[in-house]
Amino acid sequence: MHPSTIYKLSLLSLLGAAFLSMFLAAEAASFSCFLVEEVSAENKPRTIQRTPVHFELIDPSSLTMNAPVDLLPGTKLYYVTDTSGKLMSLVSTYCEMTELLPQEVSLDWVRSLTDEKRSPLSLGGPWFILSIKDLLDENGLSVVLGPLLDKKDHLTVSLVVYSSSQVMYARLGEPASVPCSMWRGQQSRFAVEWRHRALGEGKVLYAYDGHQDHVREEFSGCRLNFPAVHSRGDAALTLDKVEVSHQGTFLCSIYLPYVRAQRDIDLKVIALPKVSLQPEPLFARPGEELTLTCDVSHFHPLEISVEYLVQLPGENYSSPVPDVTLSSHTFNQDGTFSLYAYLQITAKPEHHGARYSCRVNHVSVPKGLTRSQTLHVAGVSGPSLEDGMCLFAVALLLYGALRYLNNKVKSFFRVSEDKKSKSE
Repeated sequence: MHPSTIYKLSLLSLLGAAFLSMFLAAEAASFSCFLVEEVSAENKPRTIQRTPVHFELIDPSSLTMNAPVDLLPGTKLYYVTDTSGKLMSLVSTYCEMTELLPQEVSLDWVRSLTDEKRSPLSLGGPWFILSIKDLLDENGLSVVLGPLLDKKDHLTVSLVVYSSSQVMYARLGEPASVPCSMWRGQQSRFAVEWRHRALGEGKVLYAYDGHQDHVREEFSGCRLNFPAVHSRGDAALTLDKVEVSHQGTFLCSIYLPYVRAQRDIDLKVIALPKVSLQPEPLFARPGEELTLTCDVSHFHPLEISVEYLVQLPGENYSSPVPDVTLSSHTFNQDGTFSLYAYLQITAKPEHHGARYSCRVNHVSVPKGLTRSQTLHVAGVSGPSLEDGMCLFAVALLLYGALRYLNNKVKSFFRVSEDKKSKSE
């Protein structure tokens, strides 16, 4: 290829990349939301009102404002300064906005954030909280917006709490890290609180006063990485050993003076089922009825499917077998479940060599688990290689036993003769 052609292609690539970056930046320079309010009218029940909102992001370095797009009637317009950069990176989102009333919190791990007892004048302006879900990767953000420049339509990002996922899976008995991160700007006063909620009950797992660097509440088996919290805003909660009781919703709350934001992460505990197929080996006489038992134990969650398959001699595929009987679930001490799957078969000579399989499908194993046994019907064919190996092993054991007994007998008579000769 001619050198000038290479230069032209390189230039076109650079221009294309620059155009793409500008396009994405333009797309991320604005986004839409819904202001959710509870309204009431005289002699009517309270209703939820959803008002469309349009946000134009301001470049924090130059404070330049984009010209607003043509808005639908009734749409509120706000200009937002985002020094966190989190809103700039959004592409495809769903957003809900609610009004926020800044106030003190009486929790022990938050009191130090407002020791001075004098709130700033800015708390009297408009405050909102955004709950944002990224539709592409399902990341979640909670964003606190406060007033800027004494203008009602100008807001600034004060706090961002975000998580890399809203649903996570953790293996039973292994360590796990529940994700939660924050951006708090230059604010040095903050507190982290982790709660767990399941079956209508909730409890505090961890509470950390970052301002005083003091752990206020700590549940056994839970911990924070304090250097990561202060340097990177990484407030992930580490579980030393996942238990079934951890399944539920983890609530990560970040407190700043007078404001807070929260993210919810649903944790699902999974345990890989242990599967075995009995009897082993699978031998039968012609016409004998057998019961295959598939033992599926110590799995979580409860939802599971078990089926039997058979690959008959001469066929290269497996077919489902009907009339499978499932036992009721048993509840194990560690919170997992177990069950049995039974299949009645009759050993026929033409089924010699048939391959019976028990296949288990569970969320912990996307590809499924399979255990198989081969049916051997007596008298249908001569001894197989496995039969020969078994016979050889039995013969070897018999030979060893006889050799041992022979040595014992010889030793016994030799001792008897020695005693007799000594007595003479």
